[in-house]
Parts: sequence; C-alpha cells; structure tokens
Amino acid sequence: MSKLKLRYVLLVWALCWGNDVFAQPAKSQMVDGIVAVVGDKIILKSEVEAEYANYLSQEGNKPDPQVKCRILDQQLTGKLMLRQAELDSIEVSDEEIDQQLDRRIRYFISMIGGAEKLEEFYGKSIPEIKDEFRSNIKEQVLTQKMQEEITAKVTISPSEVKAYFKRIPDDSIPYFPAEVEIGQIILYPEVDEGTREFTIDKLNSIRDRVLKGEQFSTLAVLYSQDPGSGPQGGELGFFGRGEMVSEFEAIAFKLKPGEVSPVIKTKFGYHIMQLIERRGDRVNCRHILIKPPVSSSELERARVRLDTIRQQLSAGEMTFIEGVRKYSQDDESKQNGGMLMNPNTGGNGYTIEQLTPDIYFQIEKMEPGQYSAPSVYASADGSRGWRIFYLKVRTTPHKASLDTDYDKIQTAALNLKKMEKLQEWFMKTKGKTFVKIEDEAGDCPELARWK
Repeated sequence: MSKLKLRYVLLVWALCWGNDVFAQPAKSQMVDGIVAVVGDKIILKSEVEAEYANYLSQEGNKPDPQVKCRILDQQLTGKLMLRQAELDSIEVSDEEIDQQLDRRIRYFISMIGGAEKLEEFYGKSIPEIKDEFRSNIKEQVLTQKMQEEITAKVTISPSEVKAYFKRIPDDSIPYFPAEVEIGQIILYPEVDEGTREFTIDKLNSIRDRVLKGEQFSTLAVLYSQDPGSGPQGGELGFFGRGEMVSEFEAIAFKLKPGEVSPVIKTKFGYHIMQLIERRGDRVNCRHILIKPPVSSSELERARVRLDTIRQQLSAGEMTFIEGVRKYSQDDESKQNGGMLMNPNTGGNGYTIEQLTPDIYFQIEKMEPGQYSAPSVYASADGSRGWRIFYLKVRTTPHKASLDTDYDKIQTAALNLKKMEKLQEWFMKTKGKTFVKIEDEAGDCPELARWK
C-alpha cells in the first residue's frame, strides 16, 4: 500500500474512531487542546482537524473554514446524544462492541494489506489495538442507540406522504433518472467424489500437524483459502449464534479452548477450526478453509444446468421467485426474493451509472420479464459459478410522482419527520446542558445555536 493510501486510511480511522489512538507514530506530537465541552464530554481540536483533513482529501473539496464549523456542530450534537444515552442508562453489551470491533478490524486489515502490516505499522498487536478502540466504539454505538430511541416511535401515514409531496413546489419536484430492478440466480458446480476426498485428506493431514504441536495460526497463513481470515492466522473474531452458517456454528459452540475440530463441510468448502476464547454467548475461532478445485467439465455441467433453468423460467413453467427458492445458491439475494439490493439506497432500484460493467452489458438490451444467458460469476471468496439475470423493471427518466415513486417519496417524508423529531429533542435537551465553545472554534450560524 502506498504512503498516500496509508495516510488516507489513517484519516478515515481518526474520523470513525476519534482521538490520537490512530495517529501515525511520529517523533513530534501535534499540540492539542479542548475546543468544546458538552456536559462532562470534551471535543479535542485534533478530532475536528482529523475530520477536516478527511474532507480536504476528497476530490474537488477546497479549504473552507465554514466546513470546520459544521464538523464541530456535528460533534457537539453527537456528544449531547452520548451524554443523554448515559443519563438514560442505555446499555451496550460487550458482544455488540466485539462485533463492531471485529468487523472494522477485518475491513481495515483488508485495506492495509494484512494483519502483520497493521501490527507493524502501529507497533501493537491486534488484541492491543482492539483494547484501545473499545471505548470509542462504545461511544459510537451508544450515540446510535440514542438517536434510534428518539425516533423509534416516528411513523408516517399515506395521507402525510401525500401532504408532504403536495407541499413541494412544482419546479422543485425531483427528476429521477432511468432505473432498473434486477434479480439473479447463481449456481455453483458440483464437485466429484474424488476431489472431495482429496480435499478432506489434505485438511486431516494439516489437523494432524496441529495435534502434534505445530501452530494452527501458522498453518492457516500457509494453507487457508479464506482471503479475509487466512492472513490473520485464520482468526475470525467474536461471533454469536446466527452470524455464521449453521454447520460451522454447530461445531464452534461445542469446542473447548484450544480444541481442534474434525473436518467440517459448509457451502464455502471444507474447514477445520480451533476455539480461541469463549465470552458469554460469543466465541472467537481460528479456521482453515480449503475449497475443492473445480474442473472445466464440472463448470460446464453447471452452465448447462442453469441454462435449462433459464429456459423453464422463460417458458413460464415456474416463476422467478420459485426458481430462486429452488435453485439459487446466493444467500444474500435469496433473502430479498432474488433481487439485487442497492447498498446506497436500501431499495431494489439502480441507475445505469450504478451498475457494474458485467451487469450492465448483460441487461443492456433486455426487456422487463426477460432472462439473460448464463455468465461466469466469481463470489467474494473466489468460488466460481454461473448466474442469470432477470430484468423485473426498467423505467425511463421522469419527474417524480406518487404513482411511480411512492416508496422514495415515503422515505423522504419519513426522514424529514425524524429530523424534525431530532431537532425538537435537541432544543429541549440543549437548554438543560452545560455547553462551552472556545473562541478559536470560529463564528458561524451552525455554532450560534449552541451559544
């Protein structure tokens, strides 16, 4: 990873987790100080500067003192919510914090290029880094829970949605670009018996080496085909029931610390695992994953099978939903009826610009109700298979209306109502809380409401 990329990662970390825990080791330290106080909570100058540096790192953003004001305003609001969450005795379990820590550590390890590089860069082990992050993560989760509690009872009726839309001036009604809603069915090849036996024998030989005294973590680095945990010595981090596939969990929660499991089969391949630690209802394990190699003939048989399914769907012999339930091997889209979910909106609609090239070229000339030919698919863990696309909806560019865009308008109206509720809570709570902002913070409309 380049030094520029590393610096950007550090800025993101400082923004997400705050204070100098994530500061790059250096010979001299930046002079820091308190820029604001909310009750018993403080905001450091370094916290504001780190987020401002992140703003400047984004393409097209120019220096603007008003941005610092807005950043401080957001941090003041966050501290106000954090203080109230503590006063209201809102609780955050160790399991919730562990889950957030593990998720973020895995993400940043993937960005920086491995656990060893992360540890080398900061001069700390992964457990030590987690310990340093823990209090910051707890604050974030508490703040989020406080916001959810404030807006928990906010709902919106169809009449309110209509009233909201009618209040929008005609020249301000949004213009929506063309969108598509796409479903998929994914199928992986079946592995022959000889290949399965070879994979199981290989894992059993690795297991024997562990039982004879070799380090599980070292062997995981050497042999595991899990790109996420392999470089970390196979460590998965703490997880609870329902977070892993059932076959994996069934064994994980039966192991004793240090015990090594027999070979386990899941949809990802074959594993052995070792329990590191049990903490309440959560466990932390290492595992080694080996996926049976797939031959070209097995891959071709899977293509032919999926193409037969496509022909049945096109002929109306079964519905898309039925095909998804019966054949699709992609759990994520399967839970959404086979439809792809847009991570930016949480809905099923995608603009053309949001589609990846491999999807766009498959559905470019399709009409609603049609199915694409099978195309090669590679999952995040490297498994190869095939998928077909189903084009459910294709819209043309249009001005928003209740008939065609009710869900989007409803979401906008609900968000506005939640913002109004948060503002009402803010005005009520701020008046009962000690707030001090240092003069060096500047003077702007956002900060004026705090004074």
